[in-house]
Amino acid sequence: MLVTRTLGLLLAVALVVPAVADDKPVNNQEKEATTTKKNTEKSDRIAATRVLGASVYGSNKEDTVGSVNDIVMTKDGEVVYMIIGSGGVAGVGETNHAVPAKAVDLAWVDTDDEPTLKVSIPMSAEDLENAPALSLEHCADLTVDAFHERNSKYFKSTDAQQLKAEEMFLASALNDLDVKGSGNESIGQLDDIVFNHKMDKCKAEYFILGSGGTLGVGEKYTAVPADKVKVTKTEDNQYTAMIDADKNIVGAAPKVTSDKYYAELDSEDMRNNVDKAFHEAGDK
Repeated sequence: MLVTRTLGLLLAVALVVPAVADDKPVNNQEKEATTTKKNTEKSDRIAATRVLGASVYGSNKEDTVGSVNDIVMTKDGEVVYMIIGSGGVAGVGETNHAVPAKAVDLAWVDTDDEPTLKVSIPMSAEDLENAPALSLEHCADLTVDAFHERNSKYFKSTDAQQLKAEEMFLASALNDLDVKGSGNESIGQLDDIVFNHKMDKCKAEYFILGSGGTLGVGEKYTAVPADKVKVTKTEDNQYTAMIDADKNIVGAAPKVTSDKYYAELDSEDMRNNVDKAFHEAGDK
């Protein structure tokens, strides 16, 4: 199952030996300031689980106008639309709208010295409710010329990409998708997607593969480079996922932790080790 993480770091309290006269005294205020600084560092990486279900704030920064119900991306992992629901109560009677990704702001804000992701759009609740509504299942409206034109005009997004059904992937549909490895063996399931978000561009960088454990207990998480995962979609909206690796390769690859939203991927050394593990596997 998709799970969440925190980005906080806890510094251990150093023991100061008073007998060493030349040691610099520990300044508690400096230590606290350093801890706060590290706690509030921001990441360019955002897990899909952090976005899906998130409240969306409008032009009035304190008011929510809806919630994120899905993420629409292209075959190569670029996020094109956020599906944002408006109206209804607890999801019942809600109307979905395809908001172009460039119109959605994903920003880190500090909450109790911890970075929290805030999703916002430059419109009021009424503006969102008046936006074209998605009526077809699986967001199929996005493949229809008339809807694409009307939607682009409403959001003033003339460069919004029109998608083909076979090349349009929904993040929600990939949740718990069984992943096949070399030899067509099942090697785990897709538990999450980690996007690299810079400026107005957001693209899948890693798929999080969950394996082992029972009912999610004791499960281990492996970050697989997105370009090493082949996701396909059939005409009846069924998805498959494959990677050119076996259980041994996945088992030996570096592991990340779900409770911290895979914060290990913010380390360049970790990313290099992950890429090396799977690129070497693909070269064999």
